[in-house]
Amino acid sequence: MVRKSIPEAVKLQLWVKSAGRCEFKGCNTPVWYNGLTLSEGNFAEVAHIIGSSKTGPRGTDQSEDLQIDFSNLMLLCQRCHKEIDDHPENYPTELLHCWKQEHENRIEIQTSYPEDIHKSTLLLFSTNIGDRTVPINYEAARNAMFPKFPTDLKGIKIEEKHFDRLCTPEQWQIFAETRIKRKVARHLEEGIDDEKIRHLSIFAISPMPLLMYLGRCIGDTVPTDIYQSHRNIENTSRTWSWQEDVNYELNYLISCEQEDISEIVLLKLAISDTINSDKYNNLLTNNCSIYQITTSKPSPHFLKSKKQLEIFSYEYRKLLNQIQAKHGKNCQILILSAVPVPIAVECGRVILPTKDPEIYACEYYKEQGGFKKVLKIN
Repeated sequence: MVRKSIPEAVKLQLWVKSAGRCEFKGCNTPVWYNGLTLSEGNFAEVAHIIGSSKTGPRGTDQSEDLQIDFSNLMLLCQRCHKEIDDHPENYPTELLHCWKQEHENRIEIQTSYPEDIHKSTLLLFSTNIGDRTVPINYEAARNAMFPKFPTDLKGIKIEEKHFDRLCTPEQWQIFAETRIKRKVARHLEEGIDDEKIRHLSIFAISPMPLLMYLGRCIGDTVPTDIYQSHRNIENTSRTWSWQEDVNYELNYLISCEQEDISEIVLLKLAISDTINSDKYNNLLTNNCSIYQITTSKPSPHFLKSKKQLEIFSYEYRKLLNQIQAKHGKNCQILILSAVPVPIAVECGRVILPTKDPEIYACEYYKEQGGFKKVLKIN
């Protein structure tokens, strides 16, 4: 069988659709220059998904008909071309078609929008929890933002490795105001390198009260995406990416467990874990009211999609309105939280400056008998 010559127009289409990069998943190597010598040239190889002959790698009865068909061709570097052809059992046609489509779709998305639409300012907020400091992987954060991209490598970084969560409420307040409020306010007002912040992408690890305070400082004046770190993800570069393709629960259960005319209101947010009365007996008074937002099965793995976060935000905001209507603007709301990071941040973001009553965040101390009020959020 005489092998057909691939038309120059098809080669050009392949170069354009792939952006001149290897389409092997995870490679993405530019093939218009030598990565070692930096000399420019054509270092690409056009590979066949279904082999160019029946006896070739992944060859079938369709081989001859698909020799020059664009849908059957991939642009690869020499190393990856050799890999898929030397080990065809590891790279079936379905897998290679999927990789080709993913790569070309990504390039299409990246080049379809004006530059300012898909740019976002990165906000990294990390605080030690006890003696443990968990770094935020920049590559995983960048992957999670796609198709948005960081406006720069600097962004806003608030990092504290020596915060003492056993400190007094006064020290919690000082830390929040000096380390979070001032820095966020300065960046929102001045921008970064004189460029106004138009969108924020938040990646955070911290005690719940500080996350709520961070959200309160940001508010709803700047469009914001908040990301969740997912456990048990094999690909460590995707740990912060939303898991939209899995099954997840969308319903929240809202209840009033105890109602009184008191101005003290306990608001339990039991999403990651249950919050039983033994965890807050020390905060109970004879005439306080207790409300709760929870799920059918509270779990640290509950939050998987942005849709779940949006629905929580709506239900939480609605409940705050109901509490104020029933207990008055002079009531105090004490939040007892067992929630994922994005929900904690969102709890602060939706607070209305002139409408809501005083809201305090509580921290849980197992050794000290339960939740304690540590930080005034608004």
